[in-house]
Amino acid sequence: MNISLLKKHPLVSAAGILVLVVMLAWVIAYEPVTRNLIASDGLCNYCHLPWEFNPDERLTATRPHPAASKEQEQQAQARCVECHLPEGWWNTTYAYTHFLSITDLFGHFRDRDGERAGDWIPARAATAYRVRDRLFEYDSNTCRGCHIEDEIKPKRARGVNAHKLAKDEDKTCIECHTSLVHRYVEPRKDAFKKADVSDAPKG
Repeated sequence: MNISLLKKHPLVSAAGILVLVVMLAWVIAYEPVTRNLIASDGLCNYCHLPWEFNPDERLTATRPHPAASKEQEQQAQARCVECHLPEGWWNTTYAYTHFLSITDLFGHFRDRDGERAGDWIPARAATAYRVRDRLFEYDSNTCRGCHIEDEIKPKRARGVNAHKLAKDEDKTCIECHTSLVHRYVEPRKDAFKKADVSDAPKG
């Protein structure tokens, strides 16, 4: 860099330094600002209406699922991004691509593949299936951001045995905890299928 040029044009050097500082600040603040301010629960609820996922919100001519939200009443509920947006700079970008896709604002898309196969899948269930598949694919990484598996001590023998079996069979959280805080959706029969190594092409 030509020092004499910067001395002759101090405004140019000041502008360059300012641009660098702003870019550095943006890189550092991008994830926390997105997770804590932009992708707030309030913004999520503009498209994801509470009656769709919250078991405490009553549907027309229905009552909440009897087993839902008992645990939710005993502890503070996590924010949407804590479960649905994995940590990381690149993962944070998903929030903006999700906003721009506006699929949840303009009529939840029908599951055409399921309909062609002879199954009619309600939009609510189709959404739950997509989220569960994503959590399964990424080994429930957002769950593990708050919950350390080895430190979880279920109070009942059933829970202790279930967790031991899950560890022995290398299961991930979403395989059992499918409707933890959301309105109950029956698990899909063919969900959580791991790729069979024997079916992989040999080369």
